[in-house]
Order: sequence, then C-alpha cells, then structure tokens
Amino acid sequence: MHTDYKLNRYRPSPDALLNPCSDEVFKALFTNESEESRTALRCFLTAVLHKEVKNIELRPNEPPVLDDSDKAVRFDVSCTFNNGEAADVEMQGVNKYSSFGMRAEYLSARLLNTVFHKGDDWQTMPQVYQISLLNFIFDKNDPAAVGYYHMQKDNGHLLSGIQTVIFLELPKIDALGNVPPETLHSEEKWCKFLVDADNPSKQDYINRLTASDGGIMEAKKTLDKISSDWVLWKRELDKEVIERDHNSELHYAQKQGLQQGTLQAKRDVAHNFKALGVPVQTIAQATGLSEDEIAEL
Repeated sequence: MHTDYKLNRYRPSPDALLNPCSDEVFKALFTNESEESRTALRCFLTAVLHKEVKNIELRPNEPPVLDDSDKAVRFDVSCTFNNGEAADVEMQGVNKYSSFGMRAEYLSARLLNTVFHKGDDWQTMPQVYQISLLNFIFDKNDPAAVGYYHMQKDNGHLLSGIQTVIFLELPKIDALGNVPPETLHSEEKWCKFLVDADNPSKQDYINRLTASDGGIMEAKKTLDKISSDWVLWKRELDKEVIERDHNSELHYAQKQGLQQGTLQAKRDVAHNFKALGVPVQTIAQATGLSEDEIAEL
C-alpha cells in the first residue's frame, strides 16, 4: 500500500510512461534484470552496429547521477559481446564547451585500453564502440541523424577499424515526425522509439514501431514495467527540479549581466557628455542617471 501511494504521488497518471531519453530511465531500460531488457539491448546493438550481437555481458558500472558535471566518467550501459568486443552506450544531453567530439574520441581510446590487456597479441585486439545518443545536434552541416566515425586516411582507407564512435542525433530524428516506420533504417527506428515512447499522443505510432521490430517491442514491455517504479519517477522529478533551478539561475545571471552592461553603457555615455561640457541636467535626461551619479563620474 505504501509503495502504491508513492507511485501515485510521483507518476502523473496511471498509464504515464517514463522518458527513455533520461539517463536513469535509459539505463534501466537496457539493464533491467529481465529477458525483455536483455533482448532489447541485444537488438539495439544489432541495429546500431549492423551486425548480429550475441552473448552480451554487462560490465561493472556505476549508476548515473543527477549532477551532470559528474557524468564524464560514467556510462549508462557498458558491455562486452562477440568474443570480447565492447561497447559503452550513453545518453547525452549537453554538448558542453562544444568539445563532444574530442570527448568521445578519448572515451573510445579509454574503452579500448580497458579490454585490451598487457601481453595480448595485436591480432586479438577487439573492436570497441563508443555509442552516444545525443539530445543536441552535433553536425549542423549534415542532415543525417546517424554518424559513424573511424580513424582513416584521406582516401578513406581505414587505419585498423578497431575504434568506432557512433553518434545518434535525436533532434534530427524528432524532426522527421510520424514518418512511416518501414522507411526508417533499423537504428533510426530505435531513435524514434526513444524520442516518442513517453508521449501520450504518439502511442499509435509507437505501436506501429513495435509491430515492425521485435526488439523495440521488448523495449516497450520493459518500459511499461519500469514505469511502475516510483523511485524512477521521483528521480525524474528531482532531475527536472534541478534543471529548472539551473535554468533559472542562468537566466537571472544573464539578466543581471545585461542590466550591468546597460548601466555601464549609460555611464560611458554620461562621461563622454561631461567631457564635452554638456549640462548635468541634460545628461541626466538623456541617460536616466541621477545628477549625483553623474557627478561621481
């Protein structure tokens, strides 16, 4: 009864679904202790990597935290598969300092370092994949929502193909609207599901997506299940409050900066007028400053 009370307190409505694009929910969607969740993760990776993925093993990983500044060394999903190949998968909301490309390249190298051990033969080096679902547009010059990045020569010749960075730019997928699922690539279908799954007005479209892809159907079952977890709803609320507080503080700081900039501009104008011998009363009328303020300049 106590659990039901908490769920009703935090869940907006009995049929509301959590947002899969939230760190906590995204992680829970693919790491839940259920066959549906394991199948969903395997199918998601198969869709994104364009090759069948089997025998996934989740690697030890810390849960995401509410403080985005502590997110740099944490991943939503970290796993190995296919004879030692590995992938880190994360949901990322901010392109901080416009350096996300460098960040992803570093993390890809870091991942390779964790799965290729001292003494291993070069020929046994496993492929690694840094997969980032982005809630922002990374490449404004390319309309494609999915980008595969490799280290290669100018003529396109791959250096080794060992490291792959994959960006899934969700805003570009969202802009497609209710495009027929059959016209989408496999990874684009997953992106559409993640973007629209919690939207009540998009449930008919979500049903079409699940009917077209068995893995997405398993993900939808998992989302239905975890949406009954009051703890996840509370964390969603906590995160929303923190984000709103942050945005309010940023807005206030910007407003204060603008006001201070305007005041300084008025002082500069008044100073120039004084140097030209313009009467103080006239300067006050022109700038809005008091005669005392002008006198101090």
